[in-house]
This record gives sequence, structure tokens and C-alpha cells, in this order.
Amino acid sequence: MPARRVLERRYGRVKVKVYGGLNEIGGNCVVVEDGDRKLVFDNGIRFSVLRRFYGGRVEPLGPSELRSVGVIPPSEVFENATAVYISHFHLDHVGLLGTIPPDVDIKVPDSRILGETLASWYGRSGSWLAYVPPRDMDAVKDLTPMVEDENGVVAIPVSHSSYPAYAFLYRGGDAIVFYSGDLRFEPLAGVNRRLDRVMEGLKVDEVDVALLEGTNFGSGQAPVTPSAFSELLSLLFKEYELVAVSIDPLDLEMFTATVNLSKIYGRSVVVGSKRLLWAIEELEKIAPWMLKDLYVIEELDIPLLQADLISLAHEVLKRPGDYALAIDPVGLLQILRKLKEWEETTDLAGSAVVLTDPEPRESLKEAEEEALKAWFKSFGVHAFRLRLSGHYLPHHFRHIVEALKPRDLIPIHTEEARLMDKLFKKIQPSLHR
Repeated sequence: MPARRVLERRYGRVKVKVYGGLNEIGGNCVVVEDGDRKLVFDNGIRFSVLRRFYGGRVEPLGPSELRSVGVIPPSEVFENATAVYISHFHLDHVGLLGTIPPDVDIKVPDSRILGETLASWYGRSGSWLAYVPPRDMDAVKDLTPMVEDENGVVAIPVSHSSYPAYAFLYRGGDAIVFYSGDLRFEPLAGVNRRLDRVMEGLKVDEVDVALLEGTNFGSGQAPVTPSAFSELLSLLFKEYELVAVSIDPLDLEMFTATVNLSKIYGRSVVVGSKRLLWAIEELEKIAPWMLKDLYVIEELDIPLLQADLISLAHEVLKRPGDYALAIDPVGLLQILRKLKEWEETTDLAGSAVVLTDPEPRESLKEAEEEALKAWFKSFGVHAFRLRLSGHYLPHHFRHIVEALKPRDLIPIHTEEARLMDKLFKKIQPSLHR
């Protein structure tokens, strides 16, 4: 197998090594060494490599093989490591936590959400995905936002299509290192603030190096802005009957925005996916008033939560214009197929579904788009394809750089590192005058 390329830079006694995310989207893994301290930021799966070696009936034999072909970080990453910091719960960042040595601390955005999402989805998969959860959930530690921990790391809340998400600031003896994880600059909902405003609270004048993601640089498809997303959803709520929004099951911001807009247009939100139930519990904590007129379809056969149950077949579809359906792509396909099995005489002509691209782009394809389109067509549902990225747009790059004032830049999670370098060199001279 070809040797993995590792980028290494020194800033005094602080050494930064990048094992994953160089000139590719996903697979992030960054190591910071400072004397006796060794910190690992993210532990991502490289889906570009995974697809190269596996597919169809060719499946990974296990973590050792995945490591040997470069899908997951090499074992040397974790040798003598103090802690692993996970920025958010997309697999191209969280990776296989079950392969991390037991003597290394694992710090995550929220262990409860980890348990209710990735651990419950993949823990009993019977495949290599069973290694996604850590060996012992009780040993995982939660990050505390905006507080410097015992390792000199500050977890900075950021907006992203996975909630909660963090960037990290490491205050080393000779250098300050910023690692962005993945982030939006403009939040979709009021769950988070802009990065530049959060950084003001840290009172950091400048950083020595910023490892900054650049997913949307060079993208052939321009993602819509949060305001454009709201405008489209508003139009659909006014002009169509039942409106279903396909939501990435970790995207609390999109879920919250959908609930908000539904209420404005007098629609009740119906959750049609077990993978979104954790979001209801999270709303109960941060915005309990939003649970009013929020339902879960009873056909899911789940225990009663804070939301009331409602029948999709016998209530929602009888008055489709009164509701908005929040669901993930896999759940939506299952619901449509069940309707056929129930032999319900359902007329969905005049209804719409918003298909959002999965985050991250380099991810597992759990629902084939062609299959989804075929089912929608059979019901007379109009499908809208929408790319609402969980990453900042290129014109926000200047604002982020001005907020961080880095002396050096390492582009990561991007296929356009040279373009980012050129823009940085153009901006950088004005930062330290």
C-alpha cells in the first residue's frame, strides 16, 4: 500500500502533524505534540479510500485491515497520546472510537447524544461500524465549552450540520494552535453564534497556526445560504399540501429552523424518524416552547416522549396542508413503502419533499437517490434537491481569518488547498500591522 502522507510543522517546541484531511474532504486527524503532551484532534474515516477498496459484497474484515489500507489513522497516532478530542459526530471526524487504546482519554461534544445517535445506530451493526462507539461509554468525557481544560485546550462552539460541534484552541508553551473542525459561519438557527463573535469572548489577539477547513472551495455546486433555505421552505409551506423535509439525523439546526418556519405558517411538525427523536429531547432542554404542536408518528411504534403521537395514515394524510414532516432520508423511504403495504388510498399529488444533501459529502450512502425518486414519482410528490452546506462559503474565509489572525495556515478538509493558500497570502499582510 502507498505510504500515508503526513504533514509536519514546528512552532518552537510545538509540533503539528496532519495524518488525515490533506487535499481531501474528510478523514480528519491532527496531532499536536508539546513536550510530554500529545493531543489528537479527530479520528476520521477516509471515505474516499473506503470506496476505493470496498463496495458491494467486498466488505472490510475489520479495523486492522482498514488501518492497513489507510481508511482510519495509523496506530502510531495514539501511542503515548494524552487525549483524543472529537469535534463533532460525523463519521469522517469521529471515526472508530472503539479502536482507541483504553488508556487514552476520549473527549466528545456530548456523550448522551453520542449514545442516542451513533452508539445506538451502529453499535449492533454486525460489521466494522460496530467499532464506531467507544468500548466503554462511561469512560467518555464531555467537553466543556469556552473553558480551558487540563491539557490547555478550549472547546469553541460552532455552527455545523452536526450538533453539538466544536472548534479547538490549544494554548501551548511556544504556540497557539487553532483547529476548526467543520463549521458554518452563518448559523441556520439560533442554536449557535458566528465564530468571529465567539472568538471575541476568548480575547485571543492572534494564533500561530490555524488548521482551517475549506470544504466549499472549488465546489461545482453552490450551496444555498440559510436565508435562501428559509425562503424556499416558506414558499413550499404556502403553495403545497404536505411538505416533507429530509433532515440529516444529526442536524439540530436544520430541525430547529424547520420547526420555527412551520409554526410561522400555521403547520404542526410531525417527526417521522426514530433517528430524530434525540433532537426532541434536546429541544426540551434549550427551547421547550418549541415542543407545542410537535408530534411523532405513532406508526413508528416508540415509547411516548414529550411530543404527542399522531397517525400518519389516518390523521396527517387526511389534512396534509396542516403539517410539515421532519424525517431523515432512510426513514422517509421506509414510510413511503409502508404506505404501499398498508394499501392506503393516499393522494399525495400537490405535496413536496425537500431532499437535502447528506453531510458530510464523503459519507455512507444509506438511501439511493434514484430509489427515492422512483417512490416519490409513484405518489405524485414533487421533489426539490437542495444543498444546504454545513460549511462556510468561500467569501466567509476572509472574516474567519480576520477573527483568528493566524501567522500560518494549514488548509484541511478541502480539495483546494492551493487556492486557500493564495487567498491567505493576500489577506495575511494586513492582519499584523
